[in-house]
Amino acid sequence: MTTIKKYPNLPVHIVEDHNDALYHILRAVGSKHLPFTNNLLIHFDSHPDLLIPAELKASEVYDVPVMLQKLSIENWILVAAFTGQISSIVWIKPPWSNQIENGNYKFLIGKQSGTDKIRVSCPALYFVGEMVYCKPDNLENTKEVNLFVHTLGFESNEKLEQDINNLIQGHGKNYILDIDLDFFTTMNPFVSMHDKVNMYNRLKNIYSFNFTASQESDIIDAQLKKRYDQITTLGMIFSHLQELKDTDLIQRKVFSISESIKDKQVRESLIELIQDLSNEYGPEVDWELVHDAGCTFDDESHELPHHISSDDEIDILMKLTSELITSFPPPTVVTIARSSLDDYCPPDQVDMVQESVCEFLSKTYNIVCKKHYEDAEGD
Repeated sequence: MTTIKKYPNLPVHIVEDHNDALYHILRAVGSKHLPFTNNLLIHFDSHPDLLIPAELKASEVYDVPVMLQKLSIENWILVAAFTGQISSIVWIKPPWSNQIENGNYKFLIGKQSGTDKIRVSCPALYFVGEMVYCKPDNLENTKEVNLFVHTLGFESNEKLEQDINNLIQGHGKNYILDIDLDFFTTMNPFVSMHDKVNMYNRLKNIYSFNFTASQESDIIDAQLKKRYDQITTLGMIFSHLQELKDTDLIQRKVFSISESIKDKQVRESLIELIQDLSNEYGPEVDWELVHDAGCTFDDESHELPHHISSDDEIDILMKLTSELITSFPPPTVVTIARSSLDDYCPPDQVDMVQESVCEFLSKTYNIVCKKHYEDAEGD
């Protein structure tokens, strides 16, 4: 049995993009400060970050430099579940986040039979809507994932403390504490994008789909196919627009480009939006980024959170977070993501929030703080 080493001081790795946290977690595994498999991640964030990189093949996951290069902020955790480093995930979310409902989810992750794609067997909207769901019978080389989703409200939660402490004990007191600073205050950067034509709200009518929660495989498969057809068709349209670029060409061809949309109301909404964007912003429009904004919608009640917190709200949430974390044994390693350059954490608040988090950690543990983001002033 491998002996787990102990750090002399608790390492706190601060990164800008959240997916860069995985590098430091894997370093802790490689140096034998964390077990090679079955680790626990306690993840404070306004977003679940539980998607799967579309460009990452299952066969590439163990080529670490290639894998790390293909990660993004929304899809870095489950890759480590596929390789076995992480088996239990606790997503602690603020009250304004609703991408996954509170509850305990036990599912499989593996390679989809006949493909080189990583997929999960959880039929929740988050996974079906993002087309990463697969029937468990069609998964190979599977590993079990335990996902616990809890909202940290503006009141204490003794049961939450007890449940997480039981999990920590079950993992031999080894765990990763991960904090995204947008947990305390967050923006949806797409809300204000091309706001002269109210683009974001209009995309909702084009990209939303009706989801029915079900355990019936036929129902799930039908919804998955419908979502795949919808996103694939829209993706091809916006890729075509990106290739055209020329405003006059877009205006002339918009009707023919949109013919593949069968729903008349959706097609008309799409044509009007394309025309308005082209008229108002012309060559400034990044059409593929418009598509990315639309893909953030699942059904009408689930979208990226947008809640710029007041100072009082940040203070309250910081106090509750501190109380919850101090009820746990010390973590093995801490990762912190700023998420400010992509505007998920408001740039004018991020330094203040970071200072508060680091102040709490330094009062609670003997830490060594390592800044890995650009313009860091030193360790």
